[in-house]
Amino acid sequence: MSFIQCLDNIHDLPSMPHTLSSVLEGLDSMSSSAQTMEKIIRDDPVLTAKILRIANSPYYCLRQEVSSIARAIVVLGFEEVRRIVIGLSLTGIFSNDLGFDEFDTKSIWLHSIGVAKVSKMLAEDIDGLEADELFTAGMVHDLGRFLLCLYFSSELREILELRQKKQLSLFDAEEQYGLTHTEVGAYLAKRWNLSEMLMDVIRYHHRPNSAGPNTLAASVVFLADEICQKMKFGWHIEGEPDRVIVPKSLGLNLDIVKKAVLYLKEEKERIEASWGAIFFT
Repeated sequence: MSFIQCLDNIHDLPSMPHTLSSVLEGLDSMSSSAQTMEKIIRDDPVLTAKILRIANSPYYCLRQEVSSIARAIVVLGFEEVRRIVIGLSLTGIFSNDLGFDEFDTKSIWLHSIGVAKVSKMLAEDIDGLEADELFTAGMVHDLGRFLLCLYFSSELREILELRQKKQLSLFDAEEQYGLTHTEVGAYLAKRWNLSEMLMDVIRYHHRPNSAGPNTLAASVVFLADEICQKMKFGWHIEGEPDRVIVPKSLGLNLDIVKKAVLYLKEEKERIEASWGAIFFT
């Protein structure tokens, strides 16, 4: 039986959160989007409380207290609230201990937040990409890591042993073993009916040149992932190559890459502390 067939037979795979599904649906205009976002949040009392707590947190340094979701959307901006809701929806699915010293739930999500922020930043300088879509891509790119820990724990331990024995990168060890976090993550993305772009980014963010029409998006997340790994932002694994590879397909000026690295270096502690408080308290 293949690993994908094994996934087909797992009955407790997480469903896509209703809130996340609603937020990712296409919304016509900024005004209707804001109204729809407000309704999505207000329909979930727990989410409402978290959004208001976040809006009033030291992270945003607002002068006046935010007491309504409508006000939060105005003050923080529609896209920022959208990003927070996506983060809250995703981190709520996988929040328990994964049973591995090498893989910590909070650290993986913090890594994903870092990748999301850097992906958005890089995408702003690349024609043909929507920066906020790349934020979402960064948030979901490592969903497969959770599935490996939770449903293939014995296989993952063998992969870690193979990596150590042959001195491979973690992804190379997964490929040699025949079970990658990218494929199982793409399986979940398909099950959730995520967009082709998000599925391709999840499947190909370690091999972006294989992503066909979504090569640019996969390359952005690949580069953001590389930067966050080298900067030890959130989850990282020791012994990986130190060099950051910039995909030629992006055509990026190295100054843009350096700007992203500097941003992460300067904001690392603040983002980890603030977003850690946002999503894990």
